[in-house]
Amino acid sequence: MASEEQQQPQRREEPADECLHKTKVVQFLGRTTPIILQNENGPCPLLAICNVLLLKNNLNLSPDIAEVSQQKLLSLVAERLIDSNSNINNKDAGYVENQQQNISDAIDLLPCLATGIDVNIKFRRIGDFEFTRECAIFDLLDIPLYHGWIVDPQGCSARNPPRTSLLLMLAGNERDVQSINSAGKTKKMP
Repeated sequence: MASEEQQQPQRREEPADECLHKTKVVQFLGRTTPIILQNENGPCPLLAICNVLLLKNNLNLSPDIAEVSQQKLLSLVAERLIDSNSNINNKDAGYVENQQQNISDAIDLLPCLATGIDVNIKFRRIGDFEFTRECAIFDLLDIPLYHGWIVDPQGCSARNPPRTSLLLMLAGNERDVQSINSAGKTKKMP
């Protein structure tokens, strides 16, 4: 005879810490589309990516849904990563293998997008970053990434922004500083 516990149907329980995001319907370029709202202040590249993809009409989310789970958003972005990078016809084997590895790495990193990512900006242009696996996600999704660094008027001048090697040194990233120095682009700092 089965115990009472075994006779009851199994319920699938949602994790207690499942994060839900409200949505809002907006008019954009003549069409109605949902956007995803942030629950708390702070960095959330996942929401930024989802909203860009929604506005570009590259992600499908019903405007009738009042809220969406973070897990659903991660799944939608993973699907988009795969779909938008699946055209590998007429590509050599090395390219295909590299692209598959980049997609796999990007999917592994997706959960980090919910809390923020670390990027190293360069000061030559607003879209200039040291290439990292995190930046690769944006590249694979064809989303330009920009930084909003603003010159402190009492600090260095706009014509003379901080040198990358100085910033890397201050950040404690000695490996990158040595790499730059070995390329002969900068002098080693004492």
